[in-house]
Parts: sequence; C-alpha cells; structure tokens
Amino acid sequence: MKKVVASLLTLTMALSLSVSAFAAEPAKNVNASQKTASTNDPYEPNDDPAFATYINSNVTYNGVISHNKDFDWFNFYAKPGEFNFALSKLSSPPGEFNIMVIKQGGGIVHTYWSKPGNVNFTFNIPEEGSYSININSAKKFESTPIAPAPYAFKAIFNQ
Repeated sequence: MKKVVASLLTLTMALSLSVSAFAAEPAKNVNASQKTASTNDPYEPNDDPAFATYINSNVTYNGVISHNKDFDWFNFYAKPGEFNFALSKLSSPPGEFNIMVIKQGGGIVHTYWSKPGNVNFTFNIPEEGSYSININSAKKFESTPIAPAPYAFKAIFNQ
C-alpha cells in the first residue's frame, strides 16, 4: 500500500510540474500555412487577424517585419475616444512600414504610410468595439528582399 501511495504521489508531483511548465508557455495559435515562430518575434505567427495577439493600452510590444510579405496583426478592444500610436524603428537603416487600424467587420479607420524615422499619430476611435492594428513592410510589392526590421510600439486608447 505504501508503494502505491508513494507511486501516486510521485506521479502527481511529476504531472503537476509538467502542467506548471506547460502553463508558463504562452498559448500560440498554429496554422500550417503561416511561418513558424521566430525567436526574434515573440508574436509570430501573427500574419492573419485570426492569429493576432490581443494588446492592452499603454503597454510596449516588440515585433519584427522579417520579410516583404510579413504582416503583423494585433487586436484590441476600445471605447470611443482618442487613440495614440507610437512606433520606434529599431534597425539601421530603419524599415519602412505601413500601419492600418481596422474596425473588425467595419473597414479601415486610419492608415499611416511610413516615412523614414519613427512613427507617431493620433486619431479618434469612432465607436466601441474590436479593432486590429496591421503593421507591414512598405516594400511588400517589391521583389528585392528586405533585411529584418525590428520595431517597438505602444498604443494608448480607452479600454
């Protein structure tokens, strides 16, 4: 009886440690058609709004536009009011990005076409609901490969 209890206790502890280690890993949606997660971009795969990470207001997020066809999506829920967005380009030379804020099911709310340097813009969220931010390469239609372009961004909005 003692051996059975000891074995069950050992098994319970092993399962508990395994579950704890598994729970520490962030959940990722996997889609075979998407590229594998990059060690430089913790949010990949996020090339589709269905696989986007939900973000919070006033928190900095880091990502990488790894190639011309890389589209980084981030989802958020906002109430009407001012939306402030700032993006820092972390490479030299800095990548050129296009940034769109889209009301899910409702179309583009704001578009920013990148210029050299960092990005800052402000506009008003028109109505409460779910939105997406899409960050992609300004050179997405060119065939010449681009160097990976890391970035950091922060969005401030009413939650």
